[in-house]
Formats: sequence, C-alpha cells, structure tokens
Amino acid sequence: MKNFMKMLVTMVGAIGLYVTPAVAGGTLSLTKADGNVVKLSMEQLMEMPATEFYTSTPWTDGVQKFRGVSFKELLAVYDVGADTVSVSALNDYSVMVPVSVLREDGAILAYHLNDAEMSIREKGPFWVIFPYDTDVRFQTDTYWSYSVWQVKSVDAQN
Repeated sequence: MKNFMKMLVTMVGAIGLYVTPAVAGGTLSLTKADGNVVKLSMEQLMEMPATEFYTSTPWTDGVQKFRGVSFKELLAVYDVGADTVSVSALNDYSVMVPVSVLREDGAILAYHLNDAEMSIREKGPFWVIFPYDTDVRFQTDTYWSYSVWQVKSVDAQN
C-alpha cells in the first residue's frame, strides 16, 4: 500500500508539472516572419484593446459572449508580416490560416467567455472565434477548422 501511495503521489506531481503552464493564466507564443518569438501572457493580451461580440458556435449551447483581442490588432502590433499563420492547440492540432481571413473577417483571439477566463476544459485559455452569426460563410467547415481552441501558438509561415 505504501508503494502504491508513493507511486500515486509521484504521478499526480508529474501530471501537475505537465499541466501547470497551460493552466496558469495562459501564455501565447507568437512567432513573427523573421523568426523572432514573442511570449504573451494573459495579462499582456488583456491590456490590448478588446473586442467583444455575441455569437453562437457549433461547440456551445445558445448565444455566448466572447471577448478578446482582434487578430487585426494583434498581428499589426507585433508586426507578424506573413500571408499565412499556423495556429496550434495544446493537443497539437494545427491549422494554416490566411492572415487576410483573420484580419478582414473579424476574428478574435478570445480569452473570456461570458465575462470569465476559459479553463482548458472550457476550450481556453485562448480560442479563435469568428462572429459566426453575422455571415453564413462563417458557418462552414473551413471557418470551423480555423476556430482553434486551447490555442498555444500563432506562427508566421513564409
């Protein structure tokens, strides 16, 4: 029994070390076209001008309120300078997204859902959200595939 308890404590500790960075408020890794990497904390993202809107999604029930930084703002402030970015999730799902789509179609990197930070279980800490209810073209497999949740990085592609 003692050995089992030691093993259990060791496993819980190891799991805690594995998930702690993703749980602690969240950090976004942003790679610019020149290869420089910027690490942005939740606090830094929240200091940027915020965009919020209400929309339904295929993954939530009813209309939800999302708040975050617009990709137009984020990519301009950090001078990403690429035509395409790779958006990656904590589970290593990744999708290539044209920067023009993110900038021109009103996408935000959401950090709040209904005025609260999103846990990993709730698709946080960051989620790419479009105003799906404003245009039927956002209600397609293409845009849904761009809607990465549990975002860990946005990387410029040359």
